[in-house]
Amino acid sequence: MWINCYHAYPAHAAFGGYKRSGIGRETHKMMLSHYQNTKNLLISYDIKPLGFF
Repeated sequence: MWINCYHAYPAHAAFGGYKRSGIGRETHKMMLSHYQNTKNLLISYDIKPLGFF
């Protein structure tokens, strides 16, 4: 219920969403970069094994 402060959101209130309920817990696409990690994946299509392992 809101009285004279429509959609006021207290800072200590729980927030977030799951699956397709929104952009994410911080509600901004920019925040997605904080949860992303760059990884390298090397794939050899050569028939002969390289012999590293």
